[in-house]
Amino acid sequence: MTSNGRSEARNVILRLRRYRDRIQEIASAAASTPAAGKGGTIVVQRQITSLKNNLENDAHECAIGRKRMVQTACEHDFLWPALREAAAAIDVIAAPAVIDGGSNAALCAAQTSIQHYLTQLEGRWPTL
Repeated sequence: MTSNGRSEARNVILRLRRYRDRIQEIASAAASTPAAGKGGTIVVQRQITSLKNNLENDAHECAIGRKRMVQTACEHDFLWPALREAAAAIDVIAAPAVIDGGSNAALCAAQTSIQHYLTQLEGRWPTL
């Protein structure tokens, strides 16, 4: 693989890892929200809303935005599908006003989508 290809793969891996870690952090916070009270719930609601917006914007940019024209093969094969699937999973949280089992399931589904593509990519380039 060329150094440019390795660099592109590394960028996608790092981006997917950031999303995976962010989702895990939100899911952990959501699981402990009953103990944290109303203040903790508000924080988690804001985090879910922010995550949802980021995923939707990034997936949209990859789909039809200017990024689509200059997408690398790695972004097209791994990043875009991962973002699209995670955004679809999070989209079922209509309004994160209530942190419940459905919210937790949606977060888990989004994390699973990200992890699926990340695992494939890391398997292809294990030294990155």
